[in-house]
Amino acid sequence: MRFGFWPGASNPWAEVLTVARHAERTGWDRVWFADHFMPNKPVGEDASDEIMHESWTTLAAFASRIPRIKLGHMVSGNTYRHPTVTAKMAAQIDIISGGRFILGLGAAWQENEHHAYGIHFGTLK
Repeated sequence: MRFGFWPGASNPWAEVLTVARHAERTGWDRVWFADHFMPNKPVGEDASDEIMHESWTTLAAFASRIPRIKLGHMVSGNTYRHPTVTAKMAAQIDIISGGRFILGLGAAWQENEHHAYGIHFGTLK
């Protein structure tokens, strides 16, 4: 059995890195990060003062500072970036990590992020 964890995206960076390093030292197998730009709040509710680490750059930092553990997205929102940009970013983190990166893709359902960052929030049709 393998175990992974999510250190949380709203904790200070030093704490997130400390927890990830501790997990590696104590035998955990994976560290996951959520691809969100802001906390999930209703559209119009301000979340601009809350910490929310950007997942791709955070995973690149993990890849360069944590040598063994596999790392990846719980899911990366498929509407946030052009597919070829996502593929290029994933390939680069995989290179930095020495083949330890795991890409998870998802629907990018968090409407408040789309509105706040000017990303089209599509429909199922």
